[in-house]
Amino acid sequence: MNDLIKLFESVLPLSTAEKVLMEQHTSLEQVKKGESYCTQGQICKKMGFVVDGVFKVVRTNAKGEEYILYFTNEGHFAVDLESFSNQTPALENIQALTPCTVITMTKTQYDFLEASIPNFPKIASQIKEKALIAKNNFKSEMLIDDAVTKYNKLIERQPTVVQRVPQSQIALFLGITQYTLSRIRAKK
Repeated sequence: MNDLIKLFESVLPLSTAEKVLMEQHTSLEQVKKGESYCTQGQICKKMGFVVDGVFKVVRTNAKGEEYILYFTNEGHFAVDLESFSNQTPALENIQALTPCTVITMTKTQYDFLEASIPNFPKIASQIKEKALIAKNNFKSEMLIDDAVTKYNKLIERQPTVVQRVPQSQIALFLGITQYTLSRIRAKK
């Protein structure tokens, strides 16, 4: 819980009472490897702040082909934000690639905290804005960078992900074969 509160306080300070309120209206959840935290086609009813572990965020096309959009790990949120905010079916599936520990907040709890903590909406907005900018920059890079550059950026930004996630998932994320990934790794 301390990491989530630190993140919030990096934007604006919280009083002791507000911190207690946050602790009372969140829960620590264990997500097993392979388990979905949010399922494509269903309403995302919770958001999680990852304390430990790695999730993959995936979209599946009509043919059943899986595309990994990104990985989310410690210090980041596991949520299909559009589904969570608007209570519409999720476009993404969020699946644990490792056992995960998550500070979970339901939509009801989120709305309560937003109404009860004066700076909560401002803090949440700034965190979302920062995440959205990073996500858009990342998407642009994924479109224009070659496989070697993508892999190097992944190592730079999320070194623990590369160590904990199966190489088949890394290759799928990069849009290359496992053989090509092996060649890239061999050159390092």
